[in-house]
Amino acid sequence: MKRLPVASLLSLFAMLAAPVLAQTATAPCSAATLSGTYSLTLTGRAIAASGNLNALFEGIGTATYDGVSKVTFSGTDDSISATGQSFTYSGTYTMTSNCAGTITLNTGDHASFSLITWSSGQQFDISGTDTTTGTAPVYVWGGSGSSVVPPGCATASVSGPYTYEVTGNTIAAGAQADASNEAGTLSFDGQGNLLSASYTVSSSHTAAASGSATGAYTVSSNCTGTVTMKDSVSGTVRTLNFVINGDYGQNLRVLESSSTFIGSGTAHNAFDNPSQSIANVANYAYGATPPGSVFTLFGLNLATKPGSAQSVPLPQTLQGASVLVNGNPVPLFYADTMQINAQMPWETQGGSVASVTVKSGSATSNAAAVYVPANGTPGISFQSGTNRAVVVNKDSTLNASNNPAAVNDEVVAYFTGGGPVNPSGKLTTGAASPAGLSPVTDPNASVTVGGVAANVIYIGLTPGSVGLYQANFNVPQLAKGTYAVVITISGTASNTLLGSQDPNPVMTVSN
Repeated sequence: MKRLPVASLLSLFAMLAAPVLAQTATAPCSAATLSGTYSLTLTGRAIAASGNLNALFEGIGTATYDGVSKVTFSGTDDSISATGQSFTYSGTYTMTSNCAGTITLNTGDHASFSLITWSSGQQFDISGTDTTTGTAPVYVWGGSGSSVVPPGCATASVSGPYTYEVTGNTIAAGAQADASNEAGTLSFDGQGNLLSASYTVSSSHTAAASGSATGAYTVSSNCTGTVTMKDSVSGTVRTLNFVINGDYGQNLRVLESSSTFIGSGTAHNAFDNPSQSIANVANYAYGATPPGSVFTLFGLNLATKPGSAQSVPLPQTLQGASVLVNGNPVPLFYADTMQINAQMPWETQGGSVASVTVKSGSATSNAAAVYVPANGTPGISFQSGTNRAVVVNKDSTLNASNNPAAVNDEVVAYFTGGGPVNPSGKLTTGAASPAGLSPVTDPNASVTVGGVAANVIYIGLTPGSVGLYQANFNVPQLAKGTYAVVITISGTASNTLLGSQDPNPVMTVSN
């Protein structure tokens, strides 16, 4: 079994390659185009014959499509008469090939909507009216949703400074009193605390007023949450219910209410969401570090100076810095002022969202969220500064354009994010993998070169390494040339989670 020395293994977890862009084709729409859970914003208005606003509904939550015909809306709503109420509406939907369809709600409410979708089913808009009224006012409805959400959410998913804007109405004596807008900033620590809020409120008939507040917040696993903030001067309590949008939690759809105001709007990270700074060390893919694998994080003032671990077991403090996952220190490969490479503990629950913080001296960072998948999400290591895979030829030299491998040669590709294995011995976080073979648990794990299936000899942990995996395979029958290498585990192909920004690294074949 070929393997690299410890010094070479540690050096693999350093620099990453730059992304490239590509185009993809699209297919006609069908009911299956809308499938799964989406964020949801839902607004209803009822106007009396006199032209006055009769009733108002502002709701946020989730929309769930079954990919066949059934849909459910659920979440939290505010109205003139009550705030912070829950709602659940369900019914059926249709979708035509041109991406236009209908929704008919018949449980919880009765309404009909026109439905459109785009971005291959990632986004949708709806508009419609109530279909039965009784003594209730007739609402005109509008809404939208997005399936671009993190793979999982927790408190740390909302972290750092956000800018926000809310448009709504002031309420007095059970009726709309004025139109009002609010805009400002919110700063979250990723651990449930609203560190600060500052805002300006503008209304039609009163002068603009500024305020500030602090408070607390919660986030549920379905990516909805609540912020409660108290004005530092007036003592007014505002409640912001929200649903998370974006791959990392960088966007929020917001529903705000107080004793005198209701409105809806959006919030956006003023800078990158901290979750964007945590990724698989090989290919920068978010949510691609299963238990035991290696991740990298980026920030400012992380460590005193650059430094690498020199031996295993790996240290938990390096250059004055330590990384905590769910409050526990983890092993470190490398640390400098802007980057740290560490191992995700084997004990971390797969299929969960972990909280990551950094301690540097006496200072502790805000928390950031990272999704820890339960299965393999392989990222093939790049040779530094190139798009070439770290592939070792049969003579133990690195594969290169001027050092190709021959057809049928046994070669070894190194990668991270391999996921669970059948270990040959005890797996200890920060310590070397056990001697012998520890294959991944997926019996159908595969390797292709240039799209041609290779004969797989072994895919699993690299003995004597920390968090590193390898794939031993025979080079398939190919003409002389350079080809992409792809490792697939549990249905996830390597270097695909970032789409066109995550290219497949290559190797060269001599004949």
